[in-house]
Parts: sequence; C-alpha cells; structure tokens
Amino acid sequence: MKTEMYFQSNFENHLAAHTAVMEYIESWYNRRRPHLHNGELGSVAALAAHRDIRQTAAA
Repeated sequence: MKTEMYFQSNFENHLAAHTAVMEYIESWYNRRRPHLHNGELGSVAALAAHRDIRQTAAA
C-alpha cells in the first residue's frame, strides 16, 4: 500500500488520510488487485467465476 498509494499523496489532516486509505482499500485493493489464492484474479473476477461455476453445476 505504501508504494501503490500512500507515498504518492499529500494529506491535509488525519481525516483526509483515513478517507483516502479507505477509498483505496475499497476501490482498488479489495476489488481489482490480483490475489494469489484466487488464481491471480481480482476479487470481483474471482467471485464472478465462482458464481458461473455454481450456476453451471446447478443446471
């Protein structure tokens, strides 16, 4: 996170830093960043693939 977001920003106060960190986590890290346990897919793509597999198995 330090290299991807923190050192690229200047924050006016603690609240601004906190808000930026939470936005980063919710918009990038949790949704799009590839994760090793997901086969290098982002969380949204891995969830979509999982749902497709479950729907195919149920049909």
